[in-house]
Amino acid sequence: MDLSKYTGKGLTGLVNLGNTCFLNSCIQVLNHTYELHEFLNSTGYKRHMKPGLIDCSIIEEWNDLRNVMWAQNGVVAPNKFVHNVHRVARAKNRDIFTGWAQNDMPEFLLFLIECMHNSISRGMKMNINGKSENSVDDLALKCYDMLKDVYAKEYSEIMDMFYGIYVSQIVSLKKKVHSTKPESFFIMDLPIPTENTCSLYDCFDNFVASETLSGDNAWYNEKTGKKEDVVKTLGFWNFPKILVITLKRFSPDGSMKMGNLIEFPIENLNLSKYVKGYNPQQYVYDLFGICNHVGGVSGGHYTAFVKNSTGKWLNYNDQIVKEIPEQVDSHIITPMAYCLFYRKKNNLV
Repeated sequence: MDLSKYTGKGLTGLVNLGNTCFLNSCIQVLNHTYELHEFLNSTGYKRHMKPGLIDCSIIEEWNDLRNVMWAQNGVVAPNKFVHNVHRVARAKNRDIFTGWAQNDMPEFLLFLIECMHNSISRGMKMNINGKSENSVDDLALKCYDMLKDVYAKEYSEIMDMFYGIYVSQIVSLKKKVHSTKPESFFIMDLPIPTENTCSLYDCFDNFVASETLSGDNAWYNEKTGKKEDVVKTLGFWNFPKILVITLKRFSPDGSMKMGNLIEFPIENLNLSKYVKGYNPQQYVYDLFGICNHVGGVSGGHYTAFVKNSTGKWLNYNDQIVKEIPEQVDSHIITPMAYCLFYRKKNNLV
C-alpha cells in the first residue's frame, strides 16, 4: 500500500459541536485506518450500495468528511456529518445518537461500522471443500458453516476488515467436546483484573479463562437427559485485520469506573496462544490508535492518540492537534486508555 499520499497531512482538528468529543475521537482514529480509506477510494463497492437505504448516507457523508480532512491541515466543523448521524439514528431508533448528550465512543463506533456494513452487504455463496482429518479441521468446519450462513445473507468487505471469530465450547471432564459455538465479533470487550496494574495479556487471560460448571450449575446434556459436570472454554478461531479492543472500565450499571493502568504493547501484540485456528503465529499486531476517556461515570472528555503514516504519534483533542514527544510509551500508556486499535502486522504492505 502506497502511504506517501498521507505524508504531511491528516493533522486536521475537529470542532466540538457540543458533547461531540466521543464522536471526534472516533473519527480521528478511523481517519487513520488506511485500509478503510483504500477500500472506499476504490469505488468498486458502490455497485453494492442499496438505493433508498438510509445507512448509505453514512458512507457518503464519511467520504465527504474524510476528503475535507485530508485536503489540507486545519480545523473542520463536522456539522453535516453529525447532523446526518442524528438523522440516521432517528430512523433506526438509536435514540442515544439523536441529540447532543455525552455518549460512549465504542458504542458509536459500532453504530458507524454497522451502517457501513449494512450499506454494501449482500448475499454471497461460500463453498466448503475437503474432509476433516483432525480436531482443528473439525473446528474449521464449525466456523466455516457459521460463516457460510452469515455470508449467504450479509457479506461485506467491512466484515473482512473488522470482524473475527471466537469459539465457546462445552467440554466434559474427560475432554470430550459436547458442543461448539462459533460467533463473529467486532469490538472485543475485555474485563479488567482487580490488580492496580496489569497487562493487556492479563485481560486476555481473564477473558478466555475456563469455567467449571458443576453442582447446581452443572450442564444439562440433552442427549442423555442428565446434568453433567463440564468445563466451558473460550478461544478464538481468528482475529481480524483491524482489531478493536475496549477495556471494560465501566460497571454494567454505570455506577463505577475502573482507573487501573493497563500496560499494553505498542508493537508486537502476540495473540497466537489464544488462537485455535490455523497458523496462530500470524496474529501479531501493532497499535495505531487509542481513544482515551478522562473523567468519571457522570461525565468526561474523549481524546485520541493516533500513529500516522510516517510512524509519528499525534494527540487529537477536538480542534487541537499536537505531536507526541519521542518518549511515546509514557505519554500514551495511561489509565485513561479506553479503546485500543491494533493493525495486523504487515497489513499495510
